[in-house]
Amino acid sequence: MKLGLNKLHKRKNIWLLFLIVILSEEMSCSIGTDKTEPLPEQSLSQLSNIEGSSSKLNDSANFKERLTVPSTNEIAHPQLNEKLISREIVVPAEVEGKWNSVKILIQNKENDELEAIHTLKLGSSITPVGSGLTLTVGSFLPNFIMDKKTYTSKGNKPLNPAVQLIVEESGKIIYKGWAFAKFPTMYKFEHKSISIKLLGAMPEVVS
Repeated sequence: MKLGLNKLHKRKNIWLLFLIVILSEEMSCSIGTDKTEPLPEQSLSQLSNIEGSSSKLNDSANFKERLTVPSTNEIAHPQLNEKLISREIVVPAEVEGKWNSVKILIQNKENDELEAIHTLKLGSSITPVGSGLTLTVGSFLPNFIMDKKTYTSKGNKPLNPAVQLIVEESGKIIYKGWAFAKFPTMYKFEHKSISIKLLGAMPEVVS
C-alpha cells in the first residue's frame, strides 16, 4: 500500500515539474519574441508632428538669424564696406511736396568767421565763400531708409532726416551722397576747406 502511494506521489511530482517547465518556456518565448520595433531616432528638427515643436524651432532659428544677419530689405544707413551700387531715389506720395527747404551749417576750416547757417530750398545751389565749391541740395527724406534698389522714406515723420548733397569743384562732381541730421559724422562730406552739416528741414507752408 505504501509502495503504491509513493509511486503516485512521484508521478504527481513529475507532472508538476513538467508543467513548470512548459510554463517557464512559454513565458520566455513570449518575452523573447516581442516583435515590437523601437521607434527610429529623430533629430529635433524632424519632430514636426509634435505640437508646437515646428513653430518653436523655426522661431528660434529665425531669431538667431535676425541676430546674426542684418536685414537687407530695409536699412537705415548704407553699409561702410558696401560696394558702390546705383540706387533710385523714390520720394513717397505722402512726402512729396511736404518739405520746402533744409538748414545747412557750413563751416570754413581756415576761417571761423565764415561759418554760417544757410536755409536752402530743395534743388537750389550755393557757393560757400572762400571755398571754390558749389553745393546743391537734392531730395529730402524725413525718415531715410534704403534697400537694394532704392533710397526712400518710411513715412513723413522726421525720424531719420537726410538730404542728398552734390558738391562740385571746377565743374566736376567730387561728392554725391547723403547728410544725416541725427548722425552728422556718418558718411559726411570730407574736404580740406569746408564741412557741411544738416541741421533740419522746413515743411512746406500750406496756405
